Amino acid sequence: MKIPSCLLWSLSVALVAAAASAQEPTPATKAVPAQKIVPMAAKPGAAAGMKLLETGATAPDFVSNDPSSQPVRLASLKGKVVVLDFWATWCGPCQKSLPHTQAVAKKFKDQGLVVLACCTSDTRAKFDEWVKTSQATYPDIKFTCDPCERGSANYDDRASKKLYGVAGIPTQFIIGRDGKIAGVLVGYSDGDVRLEACLATAGVK
Repeated sequence: MKIPSCLLWSLSVALVAAAASAQEPTPATKAVPAQKIVPMAAKPGAAAGMKLLETGATAPDFVSNDPSSQPVRLASLKGKVVVLDFWATWCGPCQKSLPHTQAVAKKFKDQGLVVLACCTSDTRAKFDEWVKTSQATYPDIKFTCDPCERGSANYDDRASKKLYGVAGIPTQFIIGRDGKIAGVLVGYSDGDVRLEACLATAGVK
């Protein structure tokens, strides 16, 4: 089986990061890991979370709401290359990764690339507050919020957990024009180019 170049790149990054950590890298070059999602109090009989969705799987469809509360269905983007970015307003690494994601979105939008940044494990109020102050900084990213917001009765049904198995954010799924996952990226570090490598496997040049 041919291993996608983005996975080879991820393995290389992991080896480099391991070597760097043994040498105590400076704060300027230290990787920023994904921020773990702290679960709400477990419900009696609640099932364990699913495994993180892997490359080659069909990306599950779901609906999230844009800043105007209009529904956005992932399936409506089929035929385009999609970067599905699960993030939250409280997540430091997520905020750190957004400028790079914006740069990629701007550079490749003419090739049909769409970045769908779905706010997860957060509240709608926090999302709305963030949108008012920060959305304009990232004009080429489509921001939405999972309706299964933190603290709600259906919080465990949020797409990031129930459909994609996300346990830490930012987590990005690169989805090809055929609707299948071409790459999965967890966490972010300065100078990280894994996203570009995965997009290349999805036909973005």
